Amino acid sequence: MSQSEPTYYKDTETLPYSVIKTLADNIEIRHYNQAVGVLSKGNEDSGAFNLLFNYISGENKTNSDVSMTSPVEVSKGSREIAMTSPVEVSSETMMFFLPSKYDMQSAPIPTNKNVSLVVVPERTVAAIRYSGFSSDSDKEEYTRRLRKVLEENNIETAGLPSYMGYDSPFTLPWNKRHEIIIPVEAP
Repeated sequence: MSQSEPTYYKDTETLPYSVIKTLADNIEIRHYNQAVGVLSKGNEDSGAFNLLFNYISGENKTNSDVSMTSPVEVSKGSREIAMTSPVEVSSETMMFFLPSKYDMQSAPIPTNKNVSLVVVPERTVAAIRYSGFSSDSDKEEYTRRLRKVLEENNIETAGLPSYMGYDSPFTLPWNKRHEIIIPVEAP
């Protein structure tokens, strides 16, 4: 699960992937290896981001600080994610990927019941990259564009879209990296 040489985006460890095919300047088919993430749906008192930030800031059984990585993945809808047994995740969820030095045995265990460690299975996705602001309408527009290109290339989707954000909220809009990914059938 761990890799010997982490990959970086700017100065932050990022989730590595390999490009299988480029469909347009900003659209790729990618393969991601299995990864470990920490996931939350949030709750009425605290949003998912705050719960995950608290986890990496030491709200875990070993009181360990965990380095922030990129991207942060936000999903709507439902899908299965493997934990100790499969669990169906519905509504909006947010996930931070853990640094590559962690696996399920070495990752700090969350102490908040609304935060879970998850194994993200290897996957093939289509991705569209954009910068600037990323409102809900922007996400919908880029999802529509990505689906159109996939349809034009006869590529079957295999799941629901997710948003991936790579930069802090304080990054100037034109320097931000946003992506919409959709799982696809491996070519």
